Amino acid sequence: MRRILFAVVVMLSLVPAVHAQEDERLAGKISCHRDMVEDPQNRSYTKKLWDGYEISLGPARDGGVDGDGCTAAIYNSVGRAVFRTTGFSVVFDETYTGRDFDGDGKGDVVFITDTGGGMHCCWAYNVVSLSPKPHRLFDIAFGARFERDALGKTLIWERVQGLTGLTTEASTPGGEKVFRVNQGKLVDATPEFCSRILSPNDADYNEHQRVLGRENISASVAGSVPNDETASALLSLAYQYTFCRQFDKALHYLNLWPDDTGRARTTRKQVKVAFARSIETDYPVFAARLLSLSRVPSTPIGRATQGIDWLTELSANETFETAKLTRAEQEQIVDQVENTAFDAPDSFETELRVRRVSLGESDGLIVRGTRLLCGGTGNCQTWVFRRSSGKWLNMFEREAPVVSGFGFEREASQGIKDFLVSENSSAATESRTVFKFDGMVYRESRCYEVSIDSASEKIETVPCKGTRLPTR
Repeated sequence: MRRILFAVVVMLSLVPAVHAQEDERLAGKISCHRDMVEDPQNRSYTKKLWDGYEISLGPARDGGVDGDGCTAAIYNSVGRAVFRTTGFSVVFDETYTGRDFDGDGKGDVVFITDTGGGMHCCWAYNVVSLSPKPHRLFDIAFGARFERDALGKTLIWERVQGLTGLTTEASTPGGEKVFRVNQGKLVDATPEFCSRILSPNDADYNEHQRVLGRENISASVAGSVPNDETASALLSLAYQYTFCRQFDKALHYLNLWPDDTGRARTTRKQVKVAFARSIETDYPVFAARLLSLSRVPSTPIGRATQGIDWLTELSANETFETAKLTRAEQEQIVDQVENTAFDAPDSFETELRVRRVSLGESDGLIVRGTRLLCGGTGNCQTWVFRRSSGKWLNMFEREAPVVSGFGFEREASQGIKDFLVSENSSAATESRTVFKFDGMVYRESRCYEVSIDSASEKIETVPCKGTRLPTR
């Protein structure tokens, strides 16, 4: 397996890193923790709730010291499990259990699960309603704040991180989102609270405005990469105004980024493209506007791409767990990814995003890298898996392509849709490749080089040269 070092410019991370010792709830009385060794203090607990329900929490029967070492379940009055969460560690949250999150007049149950294998990356609240029948209300990253509004309804505040690679990890930009639970689902209510968030009474807003003094902005416009503080402030305000749906204000702060920084992949145009890619799932109209201003088509056009169903970027909450893949299926997929990836992250489960798709006559998965398995702006290694005889099979014989855009043609080969990818070569050029199924794997079928100017695209058919991996 080839290993290539490169600079990561753009990645979207929605889950804050949280160490267990940072919050005493992660070491609650009813909890199971794994620290890569068997802990004799980890024992099974039970606790009665209400309406005949009971929780059980402790080491998983077949779990080890990694991955799924701990489990918790809710049982009904006849002893049937109606909810279960499994992870490296699991905590029963006695602080928030009993709070009415969904406004149905009845308390809900809260667990905190570590699905990151002890990497301190992926703790999440699991909020479960027992009425009218047990069901998962929502999962949200640990670190979210729960408040009540003037009517006593629950508000969920989440710090959403944005692009990485343009600042140090300690200065990763982002903004606040606020959610309510409506009809059993999280609903984005952020614009209601923007007068509070974007005001001198907000510490983050005040700090960003202080950083963006005339001296720092003048220095940035001079043609160098903004320093850590300035870059974080510019991008954080752009994200916050985006979350508040004040898109002209967001664009204003993006336009303060230097037009030419003297360094590859950090010009204003490229940062706008990266920013657009990071928000296009939730704010597609603004993302398309940014891409248009940067002369990058939001949906590739031309003869080579007619009849294509382009897919949106995979978000941070599209994980193995949300795709409802069993542990055995996850291991099956990761083994194949590991054999065809161009580098080896510490944890493939944390690195990868997963989405179920239809390939035509077969169920499929899109599996995409997020950090280490990415190259130039928006280009990340991307796999397609198909379901066959009860197994998930990688559709690429060698390295999977490293691309920015991807989708399926409506034309199919042997019952499997053709797969089209686009790779950003620069702000004005990209490569596109169509893969066809040969009965076993995807093979390159047609390849194009595309030049993009302010008025049109020039598409040229070129010989296929095999999978292109990231370069410096």
